[in-house]
Amino acid sequence: MQTVLVIDDSDDVRGVIVKTLAHFGFSTCEAKDGASGIQTAVRDQPDLIICDIRMPGMDGFHTLSAIREHPAIATIPFIFLSAAIDKSDMRRGMASGADDYLTKPFTPHELIEAVTARLAKQAELKCEIYKQAVKLRADVVHLLSQEITGPIDSILDLTTTMMREHSFLSPEKVFVSARQINDSLIRLNQLARSLA
Repeated sequence: MQTVLVIDDSDDVRGVIVKTLAHFGFSTCEAKDGASGIQTAVRDQPDLIICDIRMPGMDGFHTLSAIREHPAIATIPFIFLSAAIDKSDMRRGMASGADDYLTKPFTPHELIEAVTARLAKQAELKCEIYKQAVKLRADVVHLLSQEITGPIDSILDLTTTMMREHSFLSPEKVFVSARQINDSLIRLNQLARSLA
């Protein structure tokens, strides 16, 4: 079940949002102001935050700014609420890193539509990040494999030749082969240390 944090100083507004979200199958947590909202976000790690702009003390803009600066909660999708139909507020909110904006009053449909759209976009983003991480891992494994197999192949070739032809090898040839084996082992050792 996905959790939505609702931050609003109005008990009535907060109650309506929480009730609507619960009706549509969301888990909720709530806060009356920005400071306690940040604490709740850090503690509960919600999937999405809905926050009023006009609140006493820490307003929505400062709340969002603090959330975006906190590593543990910085990427949580954020929807602003505002009673004022003010385009400058809307622009400021989006410039601050808000993902969406709802103007009060809003219908349950508008609320759920905004919440599900943001959560779907976040899921797509996580999926894309996962795909990129898998690809990056495959690329790194491929590069490491190439870096490792070269020296190992060289060591195997030299030791196989030395074992097969040991009775015919001159001391000079043994020394040259040993030096090549040593060079290959140094490369492997440097690679292992760079990965530690």
